[in-house]
Amino acid sequence: MNKGVTDIVQYIRYVCNKHGFKHGSRADPKNKTNSDTPVLIEYQKEKELPEERTGCPASISLKYDSNVKGYHIYKWNVTHNHPFHKPEHSHYLRSAREISEPQKQLAIINSKSGMSVRSSFQVMRQIAGGSKNLGYCFQDLKNFLTTVRQKEMVIGDATIIQEYLRNEALRNPSFYYDIQVDSEENIASIFWSDAIMQQDYELFGDLISFDTTYRTNTEYRPLAPFLGFDNHRKSVLFGCAMLYDETSASFDWLFTTFLKCMKNKKPITIYTDQASALMKSVPNIFPDVFHGLCSWHMGENAKSNLGSRCNGAFLDELHHLVSNVDDEAEFDFNWNKMLQNCFGGKATSEFTWLVQIHRNRTQWSSAWVKSHFTTGLKTTQLSESFNAFLRHFLQPDHSLVQFFIHFNVMVEKMRDNHADCDFKAANTRPRNNYPNSQLMRSVVAKYTPASFVFIHKQYDLSFKYYYEEDTSRSSISNRVFKVFTIQLVRDADEMDFDNDAAANVYMSVEEVPENLLPNDQDPLRLDERVVTSLKSIPDHYILKRWTKGICPSLDALKPISIGGIQDTTFAQRYQQASGVMLQIITRVCMDADACQFFLNAAIECGKQAEELIVAKGVSGQPSSSRSASCKDTSVAKPLVVDSSGKKFKKRPNPIRAKKRLKSDYELARERQRFIAQRKKQKKEEDAAKLALTINNVD
Repeated sequence: MNKGVTDIVQYIRYVCNKHGFKHGSRADPKNKTNSDTPVLIEYQKEKELPEERTGCPASISLKYDSNVKGYHIYKWNVTHNHPFHKPEHSHYLRSAREISEPQKQLAIINSKSGMSVRSSFQVMRQIAGGSKNLGYCFQDLKNFLTTVRQKEMVIGDATIIQEYLRNEALRNPSFYYDIQVDSEENIASIFWSDAIMQQDYELFGDLISFDTTYRTNTEYRPLAPFLGFDNHRKSVLFGCAMLYDETSASFDWLFTTFLKCMKNKKPITIYTDQASALMKSVPNIFPDVFHGLCSWHMGENAKSNLGSRCNGAFLDELHHLVSNVDDEAEFDFNWNKMLQNCFGGKATSEFTWLVQIHRNRTQWSSAWVKSHFTTGLKTTQLSESFNAFLRHFLQPDHSLVQFFIHFNVMVEKMRDNHADCDFKAANTRPRNNYPNSQLMRSVVAKYTPASFVFIHKQYDLSFKYYYEEDTSRSSISNRVFKVFTIQLVRDADEMDFDNDAAANVYMSVEEVPENLLPNDQDPLRLDERVVTSLKSIPDHYILKRWTKGICPSLDALKPISIGGIQDTTFAQRYQQASGVMLQIITRVCMDADACQFFLNAAIECGKQAEELIVAKGVSGQPSSSRSASCKDTSVAKPLVVDSSGKKFKKRPNPIRAKKRLKSDYELARERQRFIAQRKKQKKEEDAAKLALTINNVD
């Protein structure tokens, strides 16, 4: 070090916060002009902050004295050129405003819970007992949370998400995730599923609703959740993916990854929309699974592809084919009738979309769907309900990091709803209109209330029929069987006395199927069938997925702490201590003496803890300097933060362009119209050239 040069600051000067003037201020004597001409101030749209400085000369100047190894005052001006602040305004001064570290962590927790900045500020102000005791203003809290998000953006969404997924896998070995990368090693798609999701799939994975219509944020990434019905007929999540695009290759990767996560257990039924990529990928990865098509999307696609032809009459006919036709021959009859009524009997080849849905009729019409396990599902309504539920937790301006945080909050809410249904099912019984029926008493004890409602409706419908033996048709020609007439009991306003005979249904000998006839003796002799009345439903007819208590305790599947692997962060310690203290405070505040005893003990414990902190060499207050105000602000702190990690691919954002994504049918239809328009234009050009040639010849 050169002679006379040291690391000790030689001079220090403290000035008033109103010292000097704002740059360019006209209150500064240096900027005043001698002219009497008034100053013309142009209108500016930019918001200009009011001036606070008044050029106050008050200051204290210090100089370092090497003899005493300290500072002494060599200049002190105590004169201020402005009035002092009132005591009740002291907490508005910038020097008095500071967000403590616990307050920062509480603000982060509130933000991750989906609370707005203003709501979080109001809650924290109430906790502190008013703005005067809070120690900061709303803008300080807003600036702090903005800085936290900016730090996350500097690290990179892709890096933080990878570390987040890695931390989740460390906390719970059953957590599964996979990342698809492109040829440039950029992240394209992500799939994840925790232990509870995998257990739910083991119990309720016989039916899947899959839909990609929800977009996560302004980057417009498709969210692809795998959903199903639980035993309360509520939506249950099996896994989720964030896709780069909706191509067959992406879906092939996703479905293959999903099966790998679920130990290659395939569902019985999967419902999707009519996207061409899904129509190729689902049969490819799920060859033995029934692929149902969403009837709601079918109606929407009809509007896009048929134009004015898609009127109310057509939609009614289509709905009838979807829900009310139970026979294949009846379907053909009604299909031809629909073409005749709505399309003038024109060939369906003129309407490509009609040809396609007729080809796929086994995937949407009740005439074929009735033979498959669908739990009454005809649309991807589970996915639509899930998307509506998700919108309460996510905002379009959320980053990918915020998306994961708020998505987990939504998942916890879904599981809380399921636990609430379990509690009500275990402690209540649904209304049973047949308390004397042993069958219904056995059913209500086994099924959940939501499932019992459907059984109750079917039991109600059974009383609309009665039977009686038709002795005139029994035991004819030594045929050992009895014929019963089953008749539907209709209400008085529904009775059609002219067609009353049509309500009678029976099986005659001529109508007996060949496979029911015995192979020996009299070919007209039927095997004997014994029909008994049921007192309870046999166990092998009861699907456990609809019963009570099918879900085991989730305590064993909850994430474990990373003890021994990684030290807990400040935020995690704060959350843990806050939970314990809240329980104690809630109890001790019931009595004044107990509360005072607790406060005294807390103060004494705080002193001992402070001594321990000082003994370990930990610096004073965590929030002692504003430069360190954003340290350790993430609860799920990455294990290793490497900004050189894989990056997300950028993709166009149709939302910003105010354009709606079009279906494959719309794109194909537009292409057909474009080709037709080009042909028409070419014909007109050829006709014009021919006319010009004729005129020239003349």
